[in-house]
Amino acid sequence: MRRVTSATPLKRPYAARMAPSDRREQLLDVAQATALERGFHAVTIDGVARAAGVTRPVVYGLFADRGELLAALLSRAEARALSQLAPALPAVPGPEDYVDPDALLVDGVSAYLSAVRDDPDTWRVILLPPEGAPPELADRLHGVHRDVLRELRMLVAWGMDRRGGAALDVDLFARGVLTLAEGAARLLLEQPDRYPVERFRAFTEDLLAGLVRA
Repeated sequence: MRRVTSATPLKRPYAARMAPSDRREQLLDVAQATALERGFHAVTIDGVARAAGVTRPVVYGLFADRGELLAALLSRAEARALSQLAPALPAVPGPEDYVDPDALLVDGVSAYLSAVRDDPDTWRVILLPPEGAPPELADRLHGVHRDVLRELRMLVAWGMDRRGGAALDVDLFARGVLTLAEGAARLLLEQPDRYPVERFRAFTEDLLAGLVRA
């Protein structure tokens, strides 16, 4: 008589073990990719676990629920954006420092757009929020915008005083620079080949060259 043996059940392949900090970053990367591809409403604990090749308990071991996962994703995007903005918003030079105000602005715009080019996914969350973004994102972006505008006003005030020429409204000039920079960043994200950093740098240089100095 033929002997009947039970088939050995196939084991589910599990993701390699990671340190908790590395696993957290991996899960946030998966959540961000899902949000950018299908919208924030598509980010779920189940979906993130499947895409990362882990079980639900692994995700729950790092994030209490979907709300905490999304909050961590937004916090990371905000922290990265602020860190990358630092070179674009240097401290106001002192009276003994010789810094060309035009060069400072050109370098600042270039640094900002280079950051957007080099980390497009973070900046898509910030500048082109996917569908279904939680209300918390708008609050965070408002705070970042306010802080950047405050720093920019101080740089503009210094630059206009150092540069000389026509007296312009500092607040409106700073807001105009920020609006143009954010618009340039969106173009860069949407059409990087047509709107590279170098094109905006050259445009900024030409624009400043057209403003008559004292």
